Amino acid sequence: MKAIKKIQMAFIGLVTLAAITLNACKKDVDLTAKPATIKVIEKGGLAFHIHSLVDSVEIEAYDTIYQLSGGRKFSVTMAQLYLSNIQLIKLDGSTVDVSGVIKLKQQQVEECELGSVPVGNYKSIKFNVGLSAAVNATVPANTDTTLNHPDMWFNTAMAQPDGFVFVNFEGTVDTTAAANGSVLVPFSYKIGTNANLQTVTLPDQNFTILKGQTQEIHIAIDYAKLFDGVQLNNNGNLIMNTVSANATALGTMIANNIQKIVSYM
Repeated sequence: MKAIKKIQMAFIGLVTLAAITLNACKKDVDLTAKPATIKVIEKGGLAFHIHSLVDSVEIEAYDTIYQLSGGRKFSVTMAQLYLSNIQLIKLDGSTVDVSGVIKLKQQQVEECELGSVPVGNYKSIKFNVGLSAAVNATVPANTDTTLNHPDMWFNTAMAQPDGFVFVNFEGTVDTTAAANGSVLVPFSYKIGTNANLQTVTLPDQNFTILKGQTQEIHIAIDYAKLFDGVQLNNNGNLIMNTVSANATALGTMIANNIQKIVSYM
């Protein structure tokens, strides 16, 4: 009997200890705490409306004869470029990526839908003219409507090993020293290679993305500014369409001119 009683007392002790422990654990639980809420990021649409210009005159059709402010005449047969790594700059300077968007801006297509971005107030936009080193090393699938463009490859038979053309600007131009000639000579500028990737940051111009609405940003690309600093009366300066030509002083000059060609419309 004494043994049974001891077992009963021990059992009661264990039950009591368990109750005390359970009660202590309950004190750590805040039963009034509200469940965590999931923050929903509201979004609106963003689009570029891009105008292709030559010396501030909009390109209406290829092969039209245009005249620079100095009187030099030229025509355009190709004017297109790649935009990538698009970022929105908030009022505090932080950035929002427009992830995974690569656009081939062709002269005849002005609307450029970029997709959904977080609502808010922004002060500027920046983007690359060209493609990242990783993308530049890819071979596009036949179904890739953005990168599978032989006119944007250095090697028109395949995208590799020479990579993509970031800017393709071609046409004809008056090469006389006095810029008053009537005979136009072909020029071809195919700008590319990882070294010539350019990041353009537009000046501050506040805009707002609203929920469920699309904000359209009007941008101008003035291809004639690629000529800045180039002696066009030297026929040796008219052709730059290979990887090796991109590595020359002329190639660097024309690539750096990309910073000048983009502005708000």
